[in-house]
Amino acid sequence: MIIAGILIGFWGYLMVGNINLSIVELSTHEVKQKLIQFITFTILFESLYCFVTLYCLQLLMAFPTIIHIARYASVVFLFFIGFWSILEKNNSAVPFHANIVRRGYWSMIIHPQQISFWFFWGIILIQKGVLHIDVFSVFLFTIANAIGVFLILLCYACYGKKIFFYLNLNRKQLKFFVGIICISSALLLLRTMFCF
Repeated sequence: MIIAGILIGFWGYLMVGNINLSIVELSTHEVKQKLIQFITFTILFESLYCFVTLYCLQLLMAFPTIIHIARYASVVFLFFIGFWSILEKNNSAVPFHANIVRRGYWSMIIHPQQISFWFFWGIILIQKGVLHIDVFSVFLFTIANAIGVFLILLCYACYGKKIFFYLNLNRKQLKFFVGIICISSALLLLRTMFCF
């Protein structure tokens, strides 16, 4: 269970997105205190979504309307962030940097797709006998997931800039790439919701 939690936490933030892009920006342009604060808040909100969703999994399974609402909210949010990233005009580095970090905070706090994400993984882990829905098991799994999230965010903080430089991606291209990922994720979610 602990290994599964760490691996899922690591994998969940592996793809470039608003949060890990904000980590790279903060590690490059800000003091360490702001970077530590951002990582701490990310792990806190990730843990809250993980624990609450998994603990309430049986309730969510009994009321599928909650899942549908979360999915619709996820689609709207992903489209909003995606088009914001693509269409935003950048007049200078300072507001550009601030907008990236602002989107990172929004993605961290308002993250309804986390409910669907943990609902999906929760069912798999329960069916495989890896996770039991009791307070202690869910808490232990949440701690393991937080460790995985911390490890991947630490990698982005330490090596993200080098990775992006190696890939020869500039900020504008990264922002466009993140926007495409968000819109693609929204379309994929719509496809799974309507099965077309």
